Amino acid sequence: MDTAPLLSWLQTVSVTALVAVGVSFLVSSLRYGPLLAGDQIYAVLVSALGDIFRISPRRVWAMAGLAIKESIRKQIVAGLVIFGLVLSFALWFLDSDSIDPGALYVTFVMNAVNLLILLLAVFLAAFSLPNDLKTKTIYTIVTKPVRPSEIILGRILGFVMVCTVPLALMGLGGYFFVVRALDHTHELSESDLRPFDAEEIAAGADPAGKQGMTSISRGHKHRVLLDGSGHGMTETDDARITGDQAESYLDRFGQSHRHSVTPRTRDGRTEYVVGPPEGQLRARVPMNGRLTFRDATGSVNQGYNVGNWTKRGYVAGGTLSTAIFHFESLKQEMFPDGLRVQLNIRLFRTTKEDIDKPILGSIVLRSPLTGLATSPRNFAAREFFTLDYFLPRKMTDASGKPIDVFADLARDGRLDLELQCIPRSQFFGVGPDDVYLMAAERRFDVNFAKGFLGIWLQMVLAVTIGVFWSTFLSGPVAMLATTASIVAAIFKPYLLEIVRGQLFGTAIKSAGMVEALIRLGTQKATMQELEAGTTTSVVKGFDSGLSWLMEGLFRFVPDFAAMSDAARVAGGFDIPAATLYAHELQTLGFALPVFFAAFIIFKLTEVAKA
Repeated sequence: MDTAPLLSWLQTVSVTALVAVGVSFLVSSLRYGPLLAGDQIYAVLVSALGDIFRISPRRVWAMAGLAIKESIRKQIVAGLVIFGLVLSFALWFLDSDSIDPGALYVTFVMNAVNLLILLLAVFLAAFSLPNDLKTKTIYTIVTKPVRPSEIILGRILGFVMVCTVPLALMGLGGYFFVVRALDHTHELSESDLRPFDAEEIAAGADPAGKQGMTSISRGHKHRVLLDGSGHGMTETDDARITGDQAESYLDRFGQSHRHSVTPRTRDGRTEYVVGPPEGQLRARVPMNGRLTFRDATGSVNQGYNVGNWTKRGYVAGGTLSTAIFHFESLKQEMFPDGLRVQLNIRLFRTTKEDIDKPILGSIVLRSPLTGLATSPRNFAAREFFTLDYFLPRKMTDASGKPIDVFADLARDGRLDLELQCIPRSQFFGVGPDDVYLMAAERRFDVNFAKGFLGIWLQMVLAVTIGVFWSTFLSGPVAMLATTASIVAAIFKPYLLEIVRGQLFGTAIKSAGMVEALIRLGTQKATMQELEAGTTTSVVKGFDSGLSWLMEGLFRFVPDFAAMSDAARVAGGFDIPAATLYAHELQTLGFALPVFFAAFIIFKLTEVAKA
């Protein structure tokens, strides 16, 4: 088992707990002075552990029940009504004719649910205790035999339960929205079909079969291949279509899903029924390889830099420039029929032409042990489109000699996949995750539910943070503080780049805050060095100290971006159990210390001592 998430969690708990105690001391000092606050903090910490371990589940449940009743009075059903209205009008604004509408719909649903459920959690948690203090209903509670820790924990548990119900309903409604929005079919008649020609039959087509094109639906149509009985499947961007034929086909159609075709006889005539789409909603399990590059001379390099701010390397077309993916631990039982290769390639064009026109490339499989390689197999790459390319187990080398992928190339479990761009003056851009082997495929509905688990964990943190701020701030201020905390959690990666002075996520350093103000006032470009001297040294030193301080503070902010799996689900990738495990540990690592800090602050208030 990977212990890195556990160690990270322990570190987070320890450091956040210390910060929580520090915040508690600061709040108490503002109310009672530092000396009395120190005595109170010490007394509370001594009794806190005993209080925590004497928590009564029955009293916690009673407090949770009160929070649930209070939330229902606030008409949380409004959130469900808003979500229903959003889905009702969503198709007016979403492009159903896009190349990958499944990813578009899933991203929209998960982001909309995430936003609404976080707003609901903030609203409920931030105004809870301040309203009870304002209406003095809290006095009725604290006079009962109930501990401050039970009040705080009951509030958190109640609000989490309240928000879980609309989250589950939104998830269920969102799933059926995605499935229903993607459902479509095509028409196919006898007049749309023709027999295979001699060349196609020689390539393996059924002599009694037919081929043709379906009608246009949702902005696309499919090529159809039928056997002698009239059964068949529509094609996608299939590996059997190569060269100019592939380029023409992808330029016109380029869809990533398929339809089954079934014949039906009616009134003595044969009709063809095109089934629902298959393969639009997926949960792929990728096997990634280590990426290296060779330049136009065959020397090892990092790939060409074409000037855009990406972490991809580029391969020059029409040269020896190659991107090589080194795969290890390949097992025959994982790929019994052949290798399913997924290619998500970025294109860089140096000539003026149609931006939607694909660029041809080639793939070669090579044994790193013996150097034996297959003959090149062509494919057509398209911008922002994942190509599903099948490499059969039985192939040939450059001389036409048969090759078995596992028996001849990957005998030790290692295999190199070499990727080249064919046209000159064109470039392929790839990163470590852009080309992979599909090791397995899981159920999409289960993966969709796992994606919503990440949203639920974010909601738990939002509720906990909201209850924390509400223990010593008024309702509106607590809501602002909670919202600011969540915004910082959502944009933590980008804020860290700003704090570290990174430019567009690269290693290029930008000016610090004070230096940027000076440059703005003096109208000096960032490429110009400031004049050497004491002032410049002080400014840079202050910026470095501020950057160090801000980066340290961001350690106590949860990373909501890392906990969001919307992009993974929309991209058709299965969420591994290890990822969910890391999400859960991160949630615990932040929620427990924040709960502890809220409990201490609440215990120090005059209400808690009443």
